Amino acid sequence: MRHDYVFRILGPLLVTDGDEQIEISGIRRQKLLVALLLQTNQVVTLGRLVDAIWDDAPPASAHGQVRICVSGLRRLLRGREHDSVIETHPSCYRIRVRDEDALDLFKFEKLVAQGRSMVRENRLERAEGLLKAALSLWHGPVAAGLDSRALAPLVVGLNEDRLTVKEEYFDIALKLGRHQQIIGDLTGFVAENPFRERACAQLMLALYHSGRQADALETFRTVRTRFSEDLGIEPAHDLHVLHQSILVGRLSPVATPAGNVLAPPPPRVPGRHGRPAGVALLARTSQNSATPDPLEQLRLENDLLRVERDELRKILSLWLNSNERVPGA
Repeated sequence: MRHDYVFRILGPLLVTDGDEQIEISGIRRQKLLVALLLQTNQVVTLGRLVDAIWDDAPPASAHGQVRICVSGLRRLLRGREHDSVIETHPSCYRIRVRDEDALDLFKFEKLVAQGRSMVRENRLERAEGLLKAALSLWHGPVAAGLDSRALAPLVVGLNEDRLTVKEEYFDIALKLGRHQQIIGDLTGFVAENPFRERACAQLMLALYHSGRQADALETFRTVRTRFSEDLGIEPAHDLHVLHQSILVGRLSPVATPAGNVLAPPPPRVPGRHGRPAGVALLARTSQNSATPDPLEQLRLENDLLRVERDELRKILSLWLNSNERVPGA
């Protein structure tokens, strides 16, 4: 008997076999399956699975309970014994997913890669469709409702990828002149991710190019107030420059942030510069641009400001701690 299992983790965990939904009962089983799917086709140690399920407080019987959970999953996800998609290795397990369409994460990554390839070939309408299809696979945060500190770095990284791809989609839409069509989506995106300056700039541009100069200027004032009150910093210099350009009406009706669609960002570097959670900087663009890219300068300058701020805080903290240790200080 053939089984066509499809796994979805871009949102709540869902497993189907053809038209039939496979119920994965129990939080422990669900977390274990998510831990394996987040590292699909890789060997995952028993200890890592214990951490994924219980974080820092595993019971004495944790290893035995993991084995019981795996056994239960193997019974659900197989036709015959050798058909199980979960392999057992010495103190390790692995889930095998060979078909890209059998895991929504694989499908998302494939569509994004194809979309970025179309951007490089300047086939923007095709790229727009591919990125839109990739984003449609998401139905919420990764493995929604199954929190695990051990899996948090993987989950946060994938959720960040989603936001980055969304911004790339907006870039393409701006280049194609779809300013009015994306205002609603951009407004909601900025409301949910208020410190993503790239998206804030995109919203300002979409509003301006839709004949809503006053709303574009008000968006900047809102962004500036938010950064000042919540982070204690100003938006970076080039967001101010964009604001001034809108204020005096110097942007052409077809202008986009860089004159060209932004290139795909570099690979993630976890914890880069220790910037505050939720603060995303603008993506890098090609260094071969004929004119300076204000959004790229904004990303670089704001990144530097945050590094300097964090270093100043460390110095101040060390100074205060040293005074506390000196009698009479």
